[in-house]
Amino acid sequence: MIDNFKTDLVVRAAAIPQEELLKAMGYQKPTSANLERLQNVLESSEFGLNESGFDFKFSSEGFLRALCVVLGMDMALTDQRITRLQKRLAEEKSAFKPYLWVDTGFTRKSQPLFALAVCEHQRYLHFSKGFWRMPLDRQLGRAQCTVREHVYETGRTLGIWGEIKQYWFYYEKDAAYLLARNGEVIGKREGAVPSRAELSPNLNAISPVTRETQQ
Repeated sequence: MIDNFKTDLVVRAAAIPQEELLKAMGYQKPTSANLERLQNVLESSEFGLNESGFDFKFSSEGFLRALCVVLGMDMALTDQRITRLQKRLAEEKSAFKPYLWVDTGFTRKSQPLFALAVCEHQRYLHFSKGFWRMPLDRQLGRAQCTVREHVYETGRTLGIWGEIKQYWFYYEKDAAYLLARNGEVIGKREGAVPSRAELSPNLNAISPVTRETQQ
């Protein structure tokens, strides 16, 4: 037996026509949706467990288990892999995902509310999956690079929101570093995303000496 769960699963599945696999799993007349689901499970690093798949026969976990039974997989190993994946996915779901908030000092004048609502997503920059697992110093370094790239790509202007003044890197729900447009750390904040670009009692400006120490 190949000492790799995913490789073993894929190799075993490749030896049997997919329609035959599905029939053995209980699908009397496999549909294109069933075939697509099977392919997605075989290609996914998480075997479809991160999706809320349900076709009135199997849940995501049930589908994977049925597939493993038909392929003659070691079910003890299958149970271990499913447990580990579910734990990891649960952590991913519940964890706070760091992000950047683009601060333009925007104050609404005559802009339509619906237009602002449609463009709201422009003020948030998100990171790749698993970013939150990185140490904070690496997160901050990546955030600084992202800021510089965003400034270059936008030309310092964020559409309806106006000229970019600074960025807030929220590494926790109510804790953020204030970053200049060149990525330099210039402040720290405790509290939710500010609605206006103005200093508040919760903002602690960082002196040049402190900034050099942090960087």
